[in-house]
Amino acid sequence: MKRFFSKYLPQEGQGLVEYALLLVLVSVVVLGILMVLGPTVGNVFTDVINALGGGSNITITKANYDSGTVHLDATVDGGYDPSVTLTASPGGVMEARKDHYHRIVRNLSGCPCTITVTSSAGGSATVRVGP
Repeated sequence: MKRFFSKYLPQEGQGLVEYALLLVLVSVVVLGILMVLGPTVGNVFTDVINALGGGSNITITKANYDSGTVHLDATVDGGYDPSVTLTASPGGVMEARKDHYHRIVRNLSGCPCTITVTSSAGGSATVRVGP
């Protein structure tokens, strides 16, 4: 009778080892694929976020106007990121300081006017300045 049921009973240790080996093989393959394609997939997600209006969170922290000159300070995500360039329009590339970006925009005519700060990582902010 034991012989009759033995072909229907699972082989206890062998099946468990086979499942463990299969799981290890699948894990190694998945990790290899992620290591090769991970940065590319991350860049695709970053591009999608930037296209949808995401990107850097720019905050203009100071925009003091004084007879045609504006002292402009801004931050990216609350501080300074050396991989990001901020550009003020009008004004040009902002100078990177210790914890923020700074730009003096001179000879503004036709103020009150607006200055837009744009990030190389995506995102922008606009401030109105003038008397």
